Amino acid sequence: MIDTKMLAAIVATGVMALAATPASAGCVRAGASATAVTSELATVLAKEALYNSNMFAGRKARGAVSVKCDYIGVVTTCKARQVACT
Repeated sequence: MIDTKMLAAIVATGVMALAATPASAGCVRAGASATAVTSELATVLAKEALYNSNMFAGRKARGAVSVKCDYIGVVTTCKARQVACT
């Protein structure tokens, strides 16, 4: 039987960056999402995915990160968004 940590690791591999939408000249509203067993873990993973997305795209984050989580079945999916500029 798979333990909780292993299941969380398997589900967390589903982390993916969302497409960024333009917010102003040189800036985008970047986003990322993550799915995990707990909302705390999904939140952390979504924020990390957002950070990595901005870093690899050469953007600098501006302002606070907004996070919205939805409980779906036995897992939680969180979406993190933040304005980032080049």
